[in-house]
Amino acid sequence: MRRQKKQEIDIPEGYVKGSDIDLSKWSTETLAVDLAGNVRCILGYRRDEQPHDLPYYSPLVALRDARGREARRFVELRHGALTMSRFLENETYYRVLKDRYLLLPAATNSYFGVLATRTHDEDRDLTCSLFGGTYKEIEAVAIALGHITGRLYHETVRLPRLTFSKSRSNSCELTGCLIPKNFPYLAFEGSQYEWGHVSLFGFYRLLSFLCSTTRNNAVTNALIEKGIPAETLNRFTGGTTLYSNPIPYPDRY
Repeated sequence: MRRQKKQEIDIPEGYVKGSDIDLSKWSTETLAVDLAGNVRCILGYRRDEQPHDLPYYSPLVALRDARGREARRFVELRHGALTMSRFLENETYYRVLKDRYLLLPAATNSYFGVLATRTHDEDRDLTCSLFGGTYKEIEAVAIALGHITGRLYHETVRLPRLTFSKSRSNSCELTGCLIPKNFPYLAFEGSQYEWGHVSLFGFYRLLSFLCSTTRNNAVTNALIEKGIPAETLNRFTGGTTLYSNPIPYPDRY
């Protein structure tokens, strides 16, 4: 039998194998994309002996572990969900994005997204890939849902709203998943009440339950009448089946 020649892959300039990307130079703001356009955002690393109130360490802590980058203990952000993963796959080609960076809430600003390094403009596509939607989109859907369920939005109270905690991690009221400090979540009530902490993942799961794909779904139609595009609702609900195992809050281990 004649042996078939191994097909060579034409690798675009700037792409390197995952094994050639130096973990010691990786930071929380770093992003990488593979040849298919999938973005990888690795925020941290979880050790077995980490303190109860610490959601995760810097990704660089993996360098001090025996299994290092091969351990499935990295915290990755995809479609608003924080899941466990390995570091970049050794044989997959990636391009580290030097012209984009991740921004998470800080100080008194709850804004988040992926921004251009030079202009600081929002990269909508990358922001939607990592968070499921933009800040404005997510809050607009939450406010619209509040209206149709009898929760009237008021500028003074600003509930529901996107917010974050500067001092502690929280548990999602709907799913029990981890909401780290300095990470966005939705508040439909005050923090001392139920629905005070709803993760982005939990919000998308709620929408996927309420907004079925049937043509005459009442909630979907009501949200669209409130000005929410159908494309936005489809994007919010479509990712929940892909990333359905978010990191649980520590007391659930």
